[in-house]
Amino acid sequence: MKNRLILVFFLIFGTCFAQDLEDAIYNATEIFHNHKNAEGLAELNTQITTFESQLSTADEYYAFINLLVNKAYYLNTINQQTKAISNYEKAHQLYTKHNITSYDIVEYCLIPLGILYHKTNAYVKAEHLIKYYLQLSEKQNNKQQQISGYINLAKLYQSLSKHQQVFTIVAKGLQIEGLKKQQERNLKYIKRKSELLLESNQKRLFLENDLIISDFNKQSIETLQLNYETALKNEDYDIAYSNLNRLKRLKINKLTTARSRAKFSFQEAQLHFKREKNEKAIAALQNCLAILIPNFKGPDLPKAKNLYPENTFIDIFDLWAALQTEPEKKLQSYDLSFYVTQLLNEEHTNQESYILSASVNKSRSEKCIALLYDMYQVKGNVDYIKRALNYAELNKALALKWYSSKKSRLEKHPNDSLLIKEQKLLKQQQQFSNRLLSRPINNTQRIERDSLRLQLITTSTDLKRLQDSINQTYGTNYSEAITTDVLKSKLESDQACLVNYFYGEYGLYQFVLSPKHLSFTRISIDDSVQNSISNFIDYFETASAINNDISKFTEDAFQLYELLKLKDVSNYKNIVIIADGLLNFIPFESLLTAPTTTSKYAEMPFMVKTHRLAYHSSVSFYNSTQPYQFNESVLGVFPVFEDRNLKLTYSIDEAEQIDKAVKTQFLMYNSATKSDVLEQANDYSILHLSTHANSGNFTTPANIDFIDSKLQLQELYSLDLTQDLVVLSACETGVGVLQKSEGSMNLARGFKYAGVSNMVVSLWKINDRSTAQIMSNFYSDLKQTASAFSANQSSKLTYLEAEDISNIKKSPYYWSAFVYSGDLTAVKPSSGINILAFSILGLIIAMILGLLIYKRQLWKR
Repeated sequence: MKNRLILVFFLIFGTCFAQDLEDAIYNATEIFHNHKNAEGLAELNTQITTFESQLSTADEYYAFINLLVNKAYYLNTINQQTKAISNYEKAHQLYTKHNITSYDIVEYCLIPLGILYHKTNAYVKAEHLIKYYLQLSEKQNNKQQQISGYINLAKLYQSLSKHQQVFTIVAKGLQIEGLKKQQERNLKYIKRKSELLLESNQKRLFLENDLIISDFNKQSIETLQLNYETALKNEDYDIAYSNLNRLKRLKINKLTTARSRAKFSFQEAQLHFKREKNEKAIAALQNCLAILIPNFKGPDLPKAKNLYPENTFIDIFDLWAALQTEPEKKLQSYDLSFYVTQLLNEEHTNQESYILSASVNKSRSEKCIALLYDMYQVKGNVDYIKRALNYAELNKALALKWYSSKKSRLEKHPNDSLLIKEQKLLKQQQQFSNRLLSRPINNTQRIERDSLRLQLITTSTDLKRLQDSINQTYGTNYSEAITTDVLKSKLESDQACLVNYFYGEYGLYQFVLSPKHLSFTRISIDDSVQNSISNFIDYFETASAINNDISKFTEDAFQLYELLKLKDVSNYKNIVIIADGLLNFIPFESLLTAPTTTSKYAEMPFMVKTHRLAYHSSVSFYNSTQPYQFNESVLGVFPVFEDRNLKLTYSIDEAEQIDKAVKTQFLMYNSATKSDVLEQANDYSILHLSTHANSGNFTTPANIDFIDSKLQLQELYSLDLTQDLVVLSACETGVGVLQKSEGSMNLARGFKYAGVSNMVVSLWKINDRSTAQIMSNFYSDLKQTASAFSANQSSKLTYLEAEDISNIKKSPYYWSAFVYSGDLTAVKPSSGINILAFSILGLIIAMILGLLIYKRQLWKR
């Protein structure tokens, strides 16, 4: 209490006798510097509130920014990284808004902020920020800050396993003039570490990222670090332990942060575990927790409420789980890892960060599922299935669920000004990202690129603050637990069965849910299983692959049907498929439900003959589907590309057939421009795109062609589309680069992100008359049944049964490319009844007319 009174006296005295506000801020900063503790921080926060309301001059803002940076630095040293980030962000925001160019914002704010983003797994933010301050340091010709930027960017790419980019960045850093020997060793060390990671194919080496070392013993520290990592790679754990202890003696001192000390303790625990000294490993982990949580007593795990966003916790709990012998204790440890991951995810403001997070967490999900599968085999308790299903769904399509939940929240609360502003900022952020990606890298575009990056950083900061306010009201869980009772109720309403796959590294797990049944199966993944899946996908690479060896195809199609254990759902006509991994590229309707020797496709027992299939990327998306309402209002987009090499010859036939079936407004030839389509699309219930598309690759995103330009996948992320149904009659609209856990980054996902619930998309390239025929069948049946779910099946059956189509053209290559995602809309029941009713009514009217005519003739007589 005495210390607190002294501190208050100093603060009041310093403020009262300061010449002006600027001096008061500097005095408060100095007093806090001399009293860095909880009481000093509380008093400083009070002062900050007072100062901020009075700021007006550039000098005052300079002093205030300096205060915020000092506060952020302290918060980082006491492991309050989230608050440290917030203060650094606020300092940069004020610096930018008030143009305080005299302050060295790169050295004191942006460099430490980038490191904090990295440490809290906000990798996308870290990349943008580091690239931004690299550009600033290049403009100012500050060589030392450029070197810091290259070192931090190389470390970031190393964490993301982008080792080729690490080598490129290191090479640039080594070419900078004025490079100090310690910086040179640091860059070379980063390069060597990436080389070791590539050689060993290790996902992670548990080494402290920050190489803050003194001038003394530089060479020995660098050598020890490389020796340590080489020993890890070679599984020489005793040698690794010896090197780690020597590193610890050299690097740990009074100024070492708690986080760095905990990291060393964790590395010790890791090596004890590798050396099968489990008791010592547990003791080292308990020491880690005691360092990070001052009031932690042990020996049990800490409560979730005592944790905070720190990725060292994730390492600790994952290792703790590996050291346990009881399955429930392992799961308890993994749950804490997932909890900390969620805390870290709260810092994210973009889908890319969620995709990275889900990818990292998938292996942990697999471990949890494997534990519950083994427990289920022993005890047969159905609760184990329910828990395993939730682990399977926890990170599946996480980024898409994150954004979809925000849109759903706004739909429920359309007048909430914060939610409205959040959507605006999310769109703005995506637009800046799109423009940044599309900027050519040359000197003439450098200024605009720098401006875009700054706008992106500023928007992200604004979003984070807004999200914090919104989360206080609505919460942050974007991946809600699956309640099987609710799911069963929906399945009963849809008269359907759901098959959910989890494609892990060691096992392929299948969950089957029906209104009255739950099952849980594991398929061990070995080379033969991988080959069966890959070989079947390969059949659809070319039109001739299946026809060249029909008997082999039928054999493989039935074998895969059995491998994926689909016989268990043979009693259900309506089936929902939640695919994962490579299964995203399988047209399940082309699998065979029984062996066959026939070479006539029309006679083969394809799944499409007995089942209607709908595909979803997550159980939650199926669970939240709304009934599809057919509205005969179609916008047909047909560029045709008549005077080009890639002319869509049969596209005109497709347009003519659709026009016969439903009421359609067309944008054809030169009218099919991107701007016109996007301007008019929301005026129609159905958007039909018959054009070229490409699934993209790791450098080029998926895209779809209009007559004048392409619509890139990332552009869809900034759109709001309101169609009830989108039909993508184009190549590869349902496939794309496969992101671990998130799924295929395809155009279908882009349209889902933009707000479209029901879609028909293609899995491979096809430009043939068959497409026109199938689409004609689809729209004819859609008009009759008002169910896109039903029409997708019936259009293919009609195609297979058509007598004027040759057997070769009835290969699954021609008809199974199109898959449906959306609501399991029941067929309109009135169609058949109406025909009968009208027939009876017509007969009655005819009889009445006949009777009247007969009576009239009698009267005339």
